[in-house]
Amino acid sequence: MSSKKFKSFLLLILFAALLFFIMNNFKVVWDILGFVLIVITPFIVGFCIAYIINKPYAFFADHAYSGLAKKGKFLQILRKPLALITAYVIVFGIIAFLIVILIPQLIASFEQLTKNFSGYANTLQQSIIDFSTKYLNNAIPEDSDLFQIINDIVKLVTGGELKAFIQNAATYIAPSLFDFTVNFTTNIYNISMGLIVSFYLLACKDKLIYQTKKITYAYIPSKFLPKVLDIAQLSNKMFGRYIYGRIIDSLIIGMLCFVGMSIFRFDYALLISVIIGITNVIPVFGPFLGAVPSVLIMLIIDPIEAIWFTVFIVVLQQIDGNIIGPRIMGSSIGISGFWIMTSVIIGGGLFGVIGMFIAVPVFSIIYVLLGTDVNRRISEGEYADELGQEPNTDIIHNKEKKPYFFKQSKIYKAFHARKNQEK
Repeated sequence: MSSKKFKSFLLLILFAALLFFIMNNFKVVWDILGFVLIVITPFIVGFCIAYIINKPYAFFADHAYSGLAKKGKFLQILRKPLALITAYVIVFGIIAFLIVILIPQLIASFEQLTKNFSGYANTLQQSIIDFSTKYLNNAIPEDSDLFQIINDIVKLVTGGELKAFIQNAATYIAPSLFDFTVNFTTNIYNISMGLIVSFYLLACKDKLIYQTKKITYAYIPSKFLPKVLDIAQLSNKMFGRYIYGRIIDSLIIGMLCFVGMSIFRFDYALLISVIIGITNVIPVFGPFLGAVPSVLIMLIIDPIEAIWFTVFIVVLQQIDGNIIGPRIMGSSIGISGFWIMTSVIIGGGLFGVIGMFIAVPVFSIIYVLLGTDVNRRISEGEYADELGQEPNTDIIHNKEKKPYFFKQSKIYKAFHARKNQEK
């Protein structure tokens, strides 16, 4: 047996033994992974913060302060530190400004909603009674299931169960206060440490990138190196465009929602606009996740106002989906609406809200890589002409970007040009 085959056989045995150990000690392995995740969470948070702030940092370093490099060595040294400090001050200054303005108003809106809930409940109760008395008694048989449901709803409101539930909510919430306090403290710690980590990551960005490349070149076989570097480049491109696009889109939708609700004099415009803006970050299902609690709030206040608010939200989401979203996101995702929905469902089922957010760029990368390999295999086969052109007749579809092929990469061309010269 040759040494190469022996190494492959040995690796296969080690992998099988490792898999067997994991399956027999799954709980222990899972607990270890959970502990490791807790330890590295500040670094993950720091990387995410650094990734988001990297664009404004690069703008100040490469454009706004680029003239400092021509004014002496000392100013050239200060260019990147000044850019880094400026980026952090602006980004977190905006966040702090929004918090100072929004938080007090959100608290006031929530307190007002809680204070007026009894009056809203009485109004809703009377609306249900009037509607059921005027329209449903003659239209729906008394022995029908729908009539029974209506009666149960009226009984729920008139009997005081709903009021009692709200008034006694503290009883249900109290057991969870300790867990909430622990989680809140942990999150504050992770965010604080993440900020420190992100600052160091950006301060040492060039050196860290060089070291990462050095390790990659050292341990990745040369035949796989161009593809690995291309995948890294593609991932950065996909995630960057997608994350910034979703954040900007959600900010615009939140502001438009607030302006529209203020114009039409809907109640609790700020509170509901914040809910709509935050949930809009999640693709496909985000608008529904934000609309449902918002409509319920409006329904408690005034059922007729809730209907008009529903119409307003539907129109706003249509504007977002057909005008604002495509202008901001463009065709950077490169996958159809069906695959976006599929990726969000799978990501949400596996990793919750975070999975729903990152599922689309992850799936886009897999889609592009798989599509590249499929196209290569078909072009090398005998039946390429029989497939014809891909149809584009979906009722719901995104304008897809031309796929990113490895052969178009500068790294790929440079690598193979060097190989041809060696031959």
